[in-house]
Amino acid sequence: MNICLMFPGQGTQKPGMLRELGNKMEEANPVFQVAKEVTGRDIKQLCLSANAEELQKTENTQLAVTAMNLAYLHLLHNDGIKPNITLGHSLGQFSAFVAANVLTLEQVFLIVQKRAELMSNVHRSGMLCSVLGMDMETVGEICKRTDPSSEHLVVALHNTQNQIVIGGEPEYVLKAEEQCISKGALKTVPIRVSNAFHTPLMQGMVQEYAEFIDKIEFGIPRIKVMLNCKGNFAADVQDIKDEIKNQCCHTVFWYEGVKKILNFYPNIVFAETGVGKVLTGMMRSIDNQQKMFMLSNPAQYNKFVNSVKYPAAS
Repeated sequence: MNICLMFPGQGTQKPGMLRELGNKMEEANPVFQVAKEVTGRDIKQLCLSANAEELQKTENTQLAVTAMNLAYLHLLHNDGIKPNITLGHSLGQFSAFVAANVLTLEQVFLIVQKRAELMSNVHRSGMLCSVLGMDMETVGEICKRTDPSSEHLVVALHNTQNQIVIGGEPEYVLKAEEQCISKGALKTVPIRVSNAFHTPLMQGMVQEYAEFIDKIEFGIPRIKVMLNCKGNFAADVQDIKDEIKNQCCHTVFWYEGVKKILNFYPNIVFAETGVGKVLTGMMRSIDNQQKMFMLSNPAQYNKFVNSVKYPAAS
């Protein structure tokens, strides 16, 4: 049986989310201790008592979500679970790099803190909007007609075959949203984020971020890692470094990545390794026949651990 850990990203945060660890909360302390030592901030308290407004701030969101993802990863390691494939959605990709031993806990909190800081300082105002019930080709054509230069509006994330996120400058996004509705989209939903992530509007952070990344020594991945921008498996360490630099301004090809994993690994079990069920919902849309577990649900966590440890009994 192949085991794939999927790490969620920004947007999955919620007040009091640390309590979802239940009686395993103290077991995850080493992760939060490293986070505090590296960032100088009490990320555990942020995950325990911050309100929704505080968690919405990029500099808080990214560290809190990463810490929660890695808390679940730590619990899995303690339970003897060893994945052989991993991927993460947007911010979640950094947790996947830890799962693959590409980054240490210390390195990932350094990177995520720097990423959040630089994203918060981008002054070009942007927005994201989810388009439901329309395919990638159609949404891409609408974006191109609205902004032929692709400097002000692009497809930011391709999540499933019929859930596409567009992003860019607000006036362009709103025009494209109107066209999507007129062309038959089932629904459009503006996404509450501080800026248009994964679009050219984030270009202002790239140089400083790339210089920062180049100073970090990455490990060789020990398991298969699917990359967002490439929509394919990482070939080597340089591939991963390039991915990290490009991801801020580049489309996330989540759908393509998941389909590639399904094509390569027919006998596979997936676990959403973080808070919530966003990725589980996406997987059900992509292929509802796949085994998928939400680890923030204690019963499903236990069921997942038992199913991969004792597959004949599950």
